[in-house]
Amino acid sequence: MMFINNTVITSVKQSKRQSYNLTCFKCQLSSPQPYINNKNVQEIRNKYKVHEQDTGSPEYQIAALSARISYMTEHVKKNPKDFSSTRGLIAMVNARKRLLRYLRNENKDRFFKICLALNIRIQQNQL
Repeated sequence: MMFINNTVITSVKQSKRQSYNLTCFKCQLSSPQPYINNKNVQEIRNKYKVHEQDTGSPEYQIAALSARISYMTEHVKKNPKDFSSTRGLIAMVNARKRLLRYLRNENKDRFFKICLALNIRIQQNQL
């Protein structure tokens, strides 16, 4: 017997071929979490593109980093001793902070628009 997502799968041996036929009772396979996260990041990137072939605009990068940061935050909460992921999370937060600082200095309207859209907190001295 095998268990997938708390459901039972029994394997039944066929005659001379030695192959296995799987009979599944309420078998529901879910997609792995990194795959789901990658799909979410792609959707957010498509939403914040400035033009069709955009890969480098600050809004595009900030939106993608925000999605990855939220996923990694949940991962680090579940796995507090995963120091490599914690280090990567801190690096992503710092990269987003640098991009936000650049965008704030270049164009305040775009800065406020992306911060409001992604629910990024703004400090009093950044107004």
